[in-house]
Amino acid sequence: MMIKKYFIFAIAIILYFVLSNYFFGYICPTMIIFGIPCPACGMTRAGFLLLTGNFAESFRMHPFFIPSIIFLVGLVLFKFFWTDKIKYMQNLAIVLLVCFLGLYVFRMVSMFPNYPPMVINSDSVLHNIINLFRNW
Repeated sequence: MMIKKYFIFAIAIILYFVLSNYFFGYICPTMIIFGIPCPACGMTRAGFLLLTGNFAESFRMHPFFIPSIIFLVGLVLFKFFWTDKIKYMQNLAIVLLVCFLGLYVFRMVSMFPNYPPMVINSDSVLHNIINLFRNW
């Protein structure tokens, strides 16, 4: 039963990725709707780059990709094997979140809007709505 629930969730996520990339060119809802990058922007590309052996480029795309994967593996291990110590993972999650937000601010100041992944999506939903009212 539990495996079926996770399988359906995984299929839904994959379907979302495929459809949103096909229709919008992005998988990030923030990029699709608002046209600006989110704190996790570049994580998917960092994963693909890491899988192809481009470690330096993966790190440049998003430095917290590998720590995030390690955290998620640790979270699963703690959930199933060390449930009494799950509080450590909660504290680590807070630290990781603060690091993500700090990196986001740094990247928005130093890279936005000229360097990937911190670029503007001028075809976002919000941008199209603004243009619709502007041309009205």
